[in-house]
Amino acid sequence: MPVARDINFAVINQATTATLVAAQAAGVKIVVVSLFLVNTAAQTVTLKSGAGGTALTGAMALAANQALILPYNPQGWFETAAAALLELAQSGATQVSGAIAWVAR
Repeated sequence: MPVARDINFAVINQATTATLVAAQAAGVKIVVVSLFLVNTAAQTVTLKSGAGGTALTGAMALAANQALILPYNPQGWFETAAAALLELAQSGATQVSGAIAWVAR
């Protein structure tokens, strides 16, 4: 279980598909332990391992101004492949804002 000092934080502020967390060193995975986001228009979002890579979630349909919340989970909600970036893929070009907490394992 990660301790507080091991947790990293990043802002989610994008209007198109983009990297949430840059790829880590060889052999290191990004493990998402919490996340929240709000999108301004109806669309689907998918979290992926690698740019345009493997889906870590299904396509999640969100209505306009709907929030997606993954509360703190010390085991992690999902993880990327080793040395892969974490991407938030969007079906539309509309603003998505929030924050993510993650650990490197």
